[in-house]
Formats: sequence, structure tokens, C-alpha cells
Amino acid sequence: MGVIAGRPRAILLLVLLAAASSIGWSARTTRHLAWSAVDFFPPDLARQIRLHHRRFDAGIKRGLAAPPAWRAAQPGRLSEALVASANQCAEGLGRPIPLEDLVEELGVLAVRVIDANDPLAVAHDDPRETRYAQAYQNYVDSALGRVRLVYYGPNFDLARLGDVGGMIEGAFDRGRELYPFVGEEFYRTGSLRSWKTFDDQSVAFGVAGVALSRALTDFANIGAWVWAGGGGFVPAPRPTPRGHRGPTVTLAPKLGSGFEGEDKPKRGASAMGAGSIGLPPQ
Repeated sequence: MGVIAGRPRAILLLVLLAAASSIGWSARTTRHLAWSAVDFFPPDLARQIRLHHRRFDAGIKRGLAAPPAWRAAQPGRLSEALVASANQCAEGLGRPIPLEDLVEELGVLAVRVIDANDPLAVAHDDPRETRYAQAYQNYVDSALGRVRLVYYGPNFDLARLGDVGGMIEGAFDRGRELYPFVGEEFYRTGSLRSWKTFDDQSVAFGVAGVALSRALTDFANIGAWVWAGGGGFVPAPRPTPRGHRGPTVTLAPKLGSGFEGEDKPKRGASAMGAGSIGLPPQ
């Protein structure tokens, strides 16, 4: 009985390990997104994160080192881990806990929110995925300095209703919609292509831009939800023009990658200025 009972657990572990190894975004990309989102946090909370930046980075490292089951959607437990992390931050702020401790927990939360927006972390339907997952990770890293991140505005259901579960399901749904395009791009010619052949007009570049921006937006919104729940001040959203429909987007400040020449466009003229700001030291 023990062998039979142990078999499903062993199979599940193998699936989870495969899912974790297919996560499409690297530690470097995750940190870049987490810090980019801080610009859209409530000002007082953003100030605390910058003041305790080493604790924020420590939380990011803890999140990245989490068990495989906590970093992937089905059959993983990313949704549960994300809800638990969000509630831990919100409840901790209400106790209260030292703000530097909250900042570190927000670093952990950042990883889970960003994972929830990673197409290769939330879907695993393509049997070829393991052949291109690492290549896609390399590609996103290489394009990171050229992708202009966008903040899509507040999530009103999260802000008004505290619907963390709804935010997570929305992220998973978007990731599943984008997921097939990654594999299609790698096999567009009928065989596996090198990521180095992709340019900034490729579907892969577009998928990365949308998914990364959604990750930034979700983390900024859940950070505001945590802060508001503890009585912190969250500024009202900026007004939109009369008759406007859809989200009001805001371009994120461009963070330098730290690698000389890597932020330059691979093909064509740059659509962005050359100015950048650096990430905090690790």
C-alpha cells in the first residue's frame, strides 16, 4: 500500500519540478519588475521600501527560493501561496509589525505576484515547453532593457472588495491566453529556433511586454491594498478624460539593466530615450 500510495506523490513531485524548471522569467527579471512596481506604490510605502531596500531584496531572494509547488499554478499551489503571503502582509501591518519586516514580506509577495503573470509558470500544455523554456528566459533577460513597462491602473475590485482571489485568477487567465504564442514563436519555422533570431517586432517581444507590464500592475495594486488595509494613505487614481474607455496607462520609469550595451535596440531605431535610473545596490 505504501508503494502504491507513494506513487501519485512521486509523479506529482516530478510534474512540479518540471513546471518550476519551465518558469519563463529569471531572478534578474523578477527583481527588475519588483523594483519597477515600487514607483507605483503609495508614496509612504515606496519610501519605506527604498529606505529598507536590502530587506526588500532579501524578501525577493526568499520568494525565489520557495519550493517548486509555490511557484507554479496547477498542479502547483501558487494561488494558495500568493493569498497566504498577501494576507500575512495585510495582517502584519494591522498588528503592527516593524516596517522593515513588512518590507521584506512584500519582497516575498512580489515574487508570487510576478510568477502569477508568467505564462510559462501558469500553463504547461505544450509538450515542447521544456525545450524552449530556458531559451525564453534568456530572451526576456536580453530584451528587458528595451521593453517599456506600463502600469495599467488600479484594480477596483481589489481596492474596494479585497478580492485577491479574483486578481489571481485574472492573472492566470491572461497567462494562459499568452502561453501558446511563446511556443508558436519558437517553432514558427517548423523546428526549434534560437531566441537570438527574435527581433523587437516578434510575437515573443510583444508577449513579454504585455505579461511583464501586467505583473508590475498587479504587484503595485496589491501593495496599495495591503497599505490601505493598515490605514495607510493611498492617493486617488488620476482622473481620466470624459468619455474615456478602458484602462488609463502610465509608462514606468526606465530602469537600467546594469549591463553596458544591453539596453540598446537590436534592430531599428529606439522608441525610447536614453535616460535611465539604476536599481538599488544588492
